[in-house]
Amino acid sequence: MRKHLATAVIAVTSLFLVVGCSSSQDTDPEFAEGNNTVGPYSVNDCGVSAAPVVSESAPAGTPIGGLVIGEGEIPSISVGPDSAPALELTSEELVAGNGASVALGDTITVNYCGVGQATGARFDSSWARGEPATFQLAPGALIEGWTQGVPGMQIGERRLLEIPGDLGYGANPPGGIEPNETLIFVVELVSID
Repeated sequence: MRKHLATAVIAVTSLFLVVGCSSSQDTDPEFAEGNNTVGPYSVNDCGVSAAPVVSESAPAGTPIGGLVIGEGEIPSISVGPDSAPALELTSEELVAGNGASVALGDTITVNYCGVGQATGARFDSSWARGEPATFQLAPGALIEGWTQGVPGMQIGERRLLEIPGDLGYGANPPGGIEPNETLIFVVELVSID
């Protein structure tokens, strides 16, 4: 009888240890540190002219500080519940390029997509228009966040820019952008002309 009782106690103890060690916190990405998969996410497909789609879970892509950047030929920008206004310019390489680097004063051709952080809505996208944009990378010609964040890009590079309101449109933005709103851009350098 004691042998059966000891075996039963060991079996029950082992079961508790196995259950305790394999809690959902180990496998559920919601519990992964720094990875909040609970929405809502405002998902912007940069290739279509449509309003963002609301998703209760994180879409596929690269998570970067409350954002998720889609990795397809045409990216998506998703603004999650952990996204916060930028306090300073962030310029982060998403896809490496090669060849010559952009400098201030160059005329460049780019594809880009812009989303407002506060609204989670896209306000512009060359991908959705079906053709890249060409302009001179010069102070006064573009918002300061671009003239500070784009130099150094190489042809084929894709870069994330998070631009605080004072380096964007400030207190008097064009339609579709809130006053002093943080601007989120994915920029892809097509050519240096």
